Amino acid sequence: MPSPSPSLASPSPSPSPSPTPLPLQQSETSLPAPVEETAAAAAGGKLYIMGGFNAAGASLSTVYVFDGTSWTSGTRLPLGLDHASATTLNDQVYIAGGHSFGADSARLYRLDGSSWTQLAPMHYARGGHALIAAGGKLYAIGGNTARGNVGPAESYDPASNSWTVLASLPVPRNHVAGFDGGGVACVAGGRSPTTGRVDCLEVNVLEWKRQLADLPVPTSGGGSIAFNDGTAIVLGGQDASETRIVNQFVYLVGENWVGAGTMLVPRHGFELAMFNGRAWACGGGVAPGLHPVATCTSIGDPRSP
Repeated sequence: MPSPSPSLASPSPSPSPSPTPLPLQQSETSLPAPVEETAAAAAGGKLYIMGGFNAAGASLSTVYVFDGTSWTSGTRLPLGLDHASATTLNDQVYIAGGHSFGADSARLYRLDGSSWTQLAPMHYARGGHALIAAGGKLYAIGGNTARGNVGPAESYDPASNSWTVLASLPVPRNHVAGFDGGGVACVAGGRSPTTGRVDCLEVNVLEWKRQLADLPVPTSGGGSIAFNDGTAIVLGGQDASETRIVNQFVYLVGENWVGAGTMLVPRHGFELAMFNGRAWACGGGVAPGLHPVATCTSIGDPRSP
């Protein structure tokens, strides 16, 4: 009897190795130059770091753009700005307020292609505030001018190109960190004096109805943002006496803050922006006062497996 033919079946393929998960925090490509007190946002698959101070304390109009591989120079801001705040709405970058060589600004700009469009100004000039996108509108909260802290919050409707004055932040302060808490626009920390307080504006009723637990360590000038799953993080800043950088890294579970270690490169004077699924912290100062760096780090969602 003839021997059976050998099987021609292909061997089972070896399973592909699982991709190595990214660390919770990692170093990224540095900015072209050191800056602090910048604004940051991402849109169209690019990350934008805008304005700020250089080591000489000059208000900058520079815009640095990162495409995931390298930094290039973008269209400059219409004027030098430090302590401005930026956010993304409908995949467009908006930047509001700030100080310009010591003068206070109420201006709002939107990046349209390769040019900045000046929109309706805020009712109140402010810098060191938070600009938060929530529910299809922008919310400007906190900040100060040369005369003191700005109490009233404001909302911007892009459909009508107009601002509406809202109820005042319960404890007016500047150098706050803002995030969209899912139907609430929240600001964490701030000064003076430096606090751990967190206040949230419920945008559907435009009332300050919810205050989360205080941050474990009071801080001002740190960064905050919420991931797509709603997890909010706060990190960095300065202490109450503004003599020490805070290395705090916490995230929100329910209404309480949980520690996630320390900031990889502790800094103040930066904004967080969500880019490629991670929160990016670029620039900032590594010591109180003017000590800008070009450092960029990115942070993953601490609640992701």
